[in-house]
Amino acid sequence: MYCRDYIFAVLILCLGGSAWSASVLPTGSAPPGLEFPHFPDRVHTFVWRNWSVVEPERLAVVLGTSVGNVAAIAESMGLSPSRPIPSEQKARGYITVLRRNWHLLPYEQLLTLLDMSAEQLAYSLREDDFLFIKLGQLKPTCEPLKYVPPNEQAKKRAAEIKRIVRETFGDEFSQPAEPRFAFVRQLNKPRPPRLKNEVGGERREVGKETVARRVASRGEAHFALRFIYSYFALYGDPLANPELDPYPDGLLQRLAELGVNGVWIHTVLRHLAPSETFPEFGVGHEIRLGNLRKLVERAKRYGIGVYLYINEPRAMPETFFKTRPHIKGVREGDFIAMCTSVPEVRQWLTDSLAYVFENVPDLAGVFTITASENLTNCASHHGPAQCPRCKDRAPAEIIAEVNTAIVAGVHRANPDARVLVWDWGWVDAWVKDIIANLPKSVWLMSVSEWSKPITRGGVKSVVGEYSISAVGPG
Repeated sequence: MYCRDYIFAVLILCLGGSAWSASVLPTGSAPPGLEFPHFPDRVHTFVWRNWSVVEPERLAVVLGTSVGNVAAIAESMGLSPSRPIPSEQKARGYITVLRRNWHLLPYEQLLTLLDMSAEQLAYSLREDDFLFIKLGQLKPTCEPLKYVPPNEQAKKRAAEIKRIVRETFGDEFSQPAEPRFAFVRQLNKPRPPRLKNEVGGERREVGKETVARRVASRGEAHFALRFIYSYFALYGDPLANPELDPYPDGLLQRLAELGVNGVWIHTVLRHLAPSETFPEFGVGHEIRLGNLRKLVERAKRYGIGVYLYINEPRAMPETFFKTRPHIKGVREGDFIAMCTSVPEVRQWLTDSLAYVFENVPDLAGVFTITASENLTNCASHHGPAQCPRCKDRAPAEIIAEVNTAIVAGVHRANPDARVLVWDWGWVDAWVKDIIANLPKSVWLMSVSEWSKPITRGGVKSVVGEYSISAVGPG
């Protein structure tokens, strides 16, 4: 059993099974699922889409049939014999499986296919970088899918697909393929030291300008902090399972060679610290903090600091507020903000961060997002008027206050840790007052290329965010 499975089991028991139940699996508008007329039927679509990512035995369970029948469907479309699915692929690739079947299966069969509980899927849809939003904020209505022997028309269409596959790919499908996520295993260990012949065996002449450019490129860095995110980290709860390391040594080594001196990791604060005020918080925190300490220690050997993503306090389901109506803030759907205008909520923020930094003393710092992404404070989604306490407060005051509570916790435990305050999502009219009320110790982070004019293919536009080709400033 993965550590994450254990943590979820304990969490559900501690919350009386009410916080994440099957009833909270989101549906949105629930339109009919998309149709796939290029396949003979839904069963053929299902087998085609899952043959290389889920073992045939599980496909057979979902369809209520035998492995032989599933294999026959695959063979009829020209798919190669099944290969074992590595356990790492199952853990890292579940979003791929979910996307491939979002319009094919109802939730009950998705849970069987993914080998997940309703509670785990509900958590992932919310916390895995807004996965439900990326899936369209809707779960299509799908009838249960059961195996039915293909009729003659279906067999004819499957044979046509097989012909196209063979004409297009030849015997390529039958050749051994590199397992998915093999590159992660390659990064598990650092490369051995390499000796360079700096003199070389040939004579070259270069101009002074070339030498000057090369010397300059090896000079001092322009930025004190150069931090980055792992492109293969699991997002939702990466510290729950040490086997799925977001920053193996080989990656840390390569990042350090490129001048990176900081990396960040997604966290949810209620999973990292126990609380007397909210005793259901902190389930599994020992496991997560232990894994965080190990990551921080390894990264430090490469001159890299670890930063936590802090987008807090996360909104909670209504059941959480049954005995705490005095801290209810803005509502969005089935979730309600923990109102930070209530002192005990801000104190929880401060105490929890202090606990984390006391127990992981070499943490480099945090970066905060306070007006976007998850619903957190009552001004985070620009709707404080819905809250009886925040409706008469300026959003800038609320956001500065949240960041101040975060700084207090981090610096209580480690005065040298950095707190980066990102202006992501701040309304322009708020910015001046937010900055004026921030603690002087914070670093203010902004999007360099925002609103930068660009022309691509003769079309004029402006950068919204995350440009690759236009670095700014905007």
